Amino acid sequence: MSDWLELLVLALASTFWPTLILIVVLALRLDRPVKILLWFLIGGLLTTVSVGIAVVFALQDASFMTGSHPPAGSAVDIVGGLLSLLAAFVLGRRSRKPPVEPTAADEVPSEPKKPSMAQRAVGQGAPIAFVAGVVLNIVPGTFPIVALKDIAELDASDGAKIATIIVFYVIMFAFVEIPIVAYLFAPTRTITAVDDFNSWLGRNGRRVAAYVLAVVGTYLVVRGIVQLLS
Repeated sequence: MSDWLELLVLALASTFWPTLILIVVLALRLDRPVKILLWFLIGGLLTTVSVGIAVVFALQDASFMTGSHPPAGSAVDIVGGLLSLLAAFVLGRRSRKPPVEPTAADEVPSEPKKPSMAQRAVGQGAPIAFVAGVVLNIVPGTFPIVALKDIAELDASDGAKIATIIVFYVIMFAFVEIPIVAYLFAPTRTITAVDDFNSWLGRNGRRVAAYVLAVVGTYLVVRGIVQLLS
């Protein structure tokens, strides 16, 4: 598989990172999801591109990354793949759990549950969504880390590497960008489509993410081992 094709696969796989899917699902349940998603996207792109550029240029100047198949690069593949497999296992178990039927005790009024960090991030307006985009995307999963290592190893100019980083993260945030663009051009039709998509994502998001993480994680482990032994 060519380097550019591998980067495309990693970018597409990164769109299914569980935290990102959760933010999208929660935001699309709001009355005005575009504003929340837009500010989350701005914060996320600023952070990921900035951190990505810093990481790539730090890696390409590091002595342990020299050589045709450096051990450090293989280690990143193996560790990233194993972490992805672990995340796939956890998501797979959660997606197989049947919904819990409410009991009589559940019907007794009690203190409301404290909202999760993701719920607070999308439910408190644009400024908090922007901050969430920054904080939650400092390390946006394992696949981007592997991709940044691959970009650092490319035989390309610095400008091409920066452009590759930007394109990678634009692809990664596709689930955030598509509803925003759709609302701009066809707001009425988009509402129905978004409702259907959000329902599907809520039912199947974990399962799909688990499959993607498992497949790409397995590939990374195998690639890392092959490079380490070659």
